[in-house]
Amino acid sequence: MARIAAEMTNVGSTTEPAALIIRNGATSQVIEPSRGVVTIGRDPQSVVQIDDLRISRTHLRAEYVDGWWRVTDSSRNGMYVDGVRMGSVTVNDRVTVQLGDPIAGPSVAFEVAAAKGETEDHATTVLDPGMVRAGAAAAARRRELDISQRRLAAEGIINAGALIAFEKGRSWPRERTRAKLEQVLQWPPGTIARLRQGEPVAREEATEVLASDDEVPLVAQAVITAVHTLGAAIDNLPAVEDPDFTSRVTAILADLRQLETVAAQATRISKVTPASIKALSAVRRRIDELTMLAATAPSATLGQRLYATRRRANLTISETAQAAGVSDDVVVRIESEREVPAEAAHAVESLIKQLD
Repeated sequence: MARIAAEMTNVGSTTEPAALIIRNGATSQVIEPSRGVVTIGRDPQSVVQIDDLRISRTHLRAEYVDGWWRVTDSSRNGMYVDGVRMGSVTVNDRVTVQLGDPIAGPSVAFEVAAAKGETEDHATTVLDPGMVRAGAAAAARRRELDISQRRLAAEGIINAGALIAFEKGRSWPRERTRAKLEQVLQWPPGTIARLRQGEPVAREEATEVLASDDEVPLVAQAVITAVHTLGAAIDNLPAVEDPDFTSRVTAILADLRQLETVAAQATRISKVTPASIKALSAVRRRIDELTMLAATAPSATLGQRLYATRRRANLTISETAQAAGVSDDVVVRIESEREVPAEAAHAVESLIKQLD
């Protein structure tokens, strides 16, 4: 690792720090890291002013520190993420917070913008299976080598927002950035591009060799390897009572859901094989076990509690949605930790209380 760090020091950083997009209602602002501390509140002098009596004069502060945007609560009324009061939150991708009230309070969304010059193809809502495959493999390799996203951003390898988008299969880094990533991941030059084209990682670099490389589809192999790698992160989770437990388990579950998407796509676009079914089953089993554990934490998210309640009641997504008086999409979005209207979240919260 020391050799790799020394080599990275000699590679000049061409990545600009990521801007922060702040959305409040129909308005949005793009904040550059050089702006310094950004205030959000009722004060007319706030960078983002919200004229609401439930909001403190300076309710939130956002600041770019060590390659990451961090939002800190400066109020008495609180900042809530998925119904849980948080003192601060790191913006890895997109996060929506409620101010003053976990359900009815005004919401503010924060999102890290892709760095300039970092995305070559473009972010897309229609996932390219090759990009997803390459991103998932890179994420698994990074975790295997115990390399944090923060470290890659701090050392100028790739911007945090661009790395997250790449690992989720939503964007494609430029050639020079891929070369730096391959150096850190200890992969031969061109490996990331070959992964996108469906070729395997060179045998000597593979993190796990399955029964037969000729018989096991590449996607299934990559998914099972990634699940295996995430197992170490799961084993190292703190106790459910630990303040950091929920944020860490939620991040792992997000990675598992991304792998589930990859495995499910593989069964749809190609011949269904025992290997692809095994990969999909392995991911879903991990999601089920980990979400049920996550739901026992005092700070469990609404999505985790909904999933556990639904499973204990043996309800399908459609049955749960009908019982709560919401659409199926609302249930799916909540369990995927995505934003939904406040009234829908309130209806689901009420259902959970009735069933528990």
